[in-house]
Amino acid sequence: MKFIYTLFVIVFLYSCQKEPQKILPSDYLTDTQVESFKYEIIRYTDKLAKNATHETKFESQYDSIYQLTAKSAELYHYYVDEKSNEIYFALARIAPSLKVKRVVTAGKLTKDQDGKITSFEEAFRTWKMEIPELKAKTKLLFEKYIDGEDLTEYYTKNANGEFYIEFPDDNNYYDKNARKWQSKNNLVIE
Repeated sequence: MKFIYTLFVIVFLYSCQKEPQKILPSDYLTDTQVESFKYEIIRYTDKLAKNATHETKFESQYDSIYQLTAKSAELYHYYVDEKSNEIYFALARIAPSLKVKRVVTAGKLTKDQDGKITSFEEAFRTWKMEIPELKAKTKLLFEKYIDGEDLTEYYTKNANGEFYIEFPDDNNYYDKNARKWQSKNNLVIE
């Protein structure tokens, strides 16, 4: 009887374990599709091209600049929520530094039936970090983000001296309608 009870407990505990989310780009996309996706969102997630404004950044004269920028970016995570059709992403780009460092922008978007982006939102932007640290922290944050968990404990003011999320913070927020970071005193953050 003890054996059956023990077996029942083991089976119950095993069945309660949460199945890991598929968050690697290769779980959903081919290499070509990854490159296409990076280029599709780079004008939102990266700095403006020289002489571009938020109103002109989609003009064809900036295509070659954004193509180069997209090639240098790395798509760390990608997740499709089957219920909401939202696509979650974590895109890393090179950050200015004496050592090789990157910064990650994570967010979500939706597309219409023609594949056009209909909504776009950046959820957080990390501090610049060396790649091994950035990958570990991004994985933690991304998994919590797609599970709908609150990330405020990872904001700079709450992280007890650790660096995770640079934006949002008390002064900076993402404006979903304008699709860009803003400060509460109306400065645009790039």
